[in-house]
Amino acid sequence: MSKTIKTLLLKLQRLAATAVQGGLSETTRTCGHPACACHQEPARRHGPHLYLTFRTREGRSSALYVPRPHEPRVRKSVQSWAQLWETIVEISHQNREALARSMRRREPPRKVFPRRKRS
Repeated sequence: MSKTIKTLLLKLQRLAATAVQGGLSETTRTCGHPACACHQEPARRHGPHLYLTFRTREGRSSALYVPRPHEPRVRKSVQSWAQLWETIVEISHQNREALARSMRRREPPRKVFPRRKRS
């Protein structure tokens, strides 16, 4: 395994600790008080409020309200996901290049054994 791949795998491990898949969206809302100005003037709606949008394991769209004190952490988690994905793409590129080099040299394929679970 190349030094580059080892470095990228360490980066993956670091990013995976905080990565959250999803998107961020900000929205304004009208409240439940009919006399409030937010019902009369769209410019006076409450917010913007931040939401983390994502798909559940069942494939349904969902959103999670993000309270203001938690915004920096959630933004960093979503950014970590993007960096994690970019790192995976880079590892794939490195692996594809190594595979192409070995096929050009007509090396026999390496045997791939499943990893044993540690007890």
